[in-house]
Amino acid sequence: MSLWGTFFDKPIRIAIPTELMAEAALLAYLGVGPAELRKIWYYRGRMYRHFSIAKGPNKVRVISAPDERLKFLQRRLADKLTELYRPRNPVHGFVVDRSVKTNAFSHLRRRFVINIDLKDFFPSISSNRVEGMLTRLGIDARVAEIITRICCNNGHLPQGAPSSPVVSNMICFSLDKRLMAIAKDTRCIYTRYADDITFSSHQPPTALFETTLPPAGRISPDLFAPKVREGIQQNGFSINPDKVHYADRHSRRIVTGLKVNEFLNVDRRYVRNIRAALHSIETLGINDAESKFHAKHDGRSSLAAHLRGKIAFLVHIKGQSDPLVRSIALRFNKCFPSRPIKMVPTLAEIRDRAVWVTDDPSGQGTAFFLKGVGLVTAAHCVRGIDEVEVLHPSKHSNAFKTKVRKRDEHRDLAILDHQIPSTEYFELEPVSHEIATGDPMIALGYPAWAPGDRLNVRPGVVSTITVKSAVKLIEVTQQLSQGMSGGPLLDGNGAVAGIIYKGGPTEGRHFAVHMDVLADWLKGS
Repeated sequence: MSLWGTFFDKPIRIAIPTELMAEAALLAYLGVGPAELRKIWYYRGRMYRHFSIAKGPNKVRVISAPDERLKFLQRRLADKLTELYRPRNPVHGFVVDRSVKTNAFSHLRRRFVINIDLKDFFPSISSNRVEGMLTRLGIDARVAEIITRICCNNGHLPQGAPSSPVVSNMICFSLDKRLMAIAKDTRCIYTRYADDITFSSHQPPTALFETTLPPAGRISPDLFAPKVREGIQQNGFSINPDKVHYADRHSRRIVTGLKVNEFLNVDRRYVRNIRAALHSIETLGINDAESKFHAKHDGRSSLAAHLRGKIAFLVHIKGQSDPLVRSIALRFNKCFPSRPIKMVPTLAEIRDRAVWVTDDPSGQGTAFFLKGVGLVTAAHCVRGIDEVEVLHPSKHSNAFKTKVRKRDEHRDLAILDHQIPSTEYFELEPVSHEIATGDPMIALGYPAWAPGDRLNVRPGVVSTITVKSAVKLIEVTQQLSQGMSGGPLLDGNGAVAGIIYKGGPTEGRHFAVHMDVLADWLKGS
């Protein structure tokens, strides 16, 4: 049923689920009788277990975990309240398909970043605020009262209840609207992840401060312009004075724990802690390392579970193809062989890590790792030299020296010897079927590569299979630009059908050397 409700100051049309229209419908949906409702009404405080978890040095967060029955009821209510809540674009916490990663990505490469933490976020949301918000939405007063009783404890939202995330986002609807307007007026980007608020901009955010820009680092909330302070305070929250940070173009910019300077990355301390724990296992053994972990962190979970969770987050941020992720996962699997972390990269990740740049003062080309062969490129990319540097664009400052092991100018093929760690790259598979005219093909390479460029992917089809100067070639419809020479031509399954040979804006036709030529060449050597 649709009703006109008021989400704070703005009338909006809301489709209220029938389960929230009347007390009888709500209790039937929850499966709660009068006796159980009275128990929850007066004794729900006994249905929580309270414990603390470390937030940092000398800081703890109190978690109020409901028992299984109350947790079930709160989850049922969360499902229905989620139907009511329409998340705004800047909201990334507790929203499907959004995370700290999407939140940080919104501020990627912004030169100025301001982080604000809301003090005592869940305790600041009182029972009265929750009940008032629900009634303003048009929900029956008695239903709103029951929902509030089930979802709140000790007069506020408990941190640990499954209903608290969506309720907190609904409460913050007006706050988000106010801060979005401020961000628009000051030409900033605004996002919120639970109690973490971030503003960022390309230009100095002078309008967000009362006087001049502060120096980079931790700052006082009093430095903000009145509209910022009032926008938060008038919506029932306060700024945590110990967790306000301003970063300029010359400093490290962090958003919800992730660096956003050039690309998304975790803080180096996060990786350092994982490595330290793995080193402890490798040197002390699992049992002693576990005892050390529990003594230091007062941990309840196993060290394996703790590390698995931290590595899973690392995979989420950096991807399975990242060399750092792969090396850490390999160390974890050696420490815990009975429960290894399975690394299954996507086809796109395999392509990205298999194709590299050849960087020589006389010109730039492409090379790729081929299973059973090694590092392959075009002979004209290493013409007249015995060594060439190769690099991956994700870490272009870290180049590896390679030696030309084998080359054939006539076939335009070369094989490079290298000492690149296996965690740094993936290998492509050679094609295992005949290539025919009309087959879809994908050309990969780095045309006119410069730092910041990513792998160029060009789709097309085979226009013909031909032979020129006794060399079997694949002609394709896509343009093969300079710099892509030596890169792979893939079939529809991602297998290498050829090595890019000739093309460019001045060329009328575009060719790759057929894989049969490489196979015959290697057999004859």
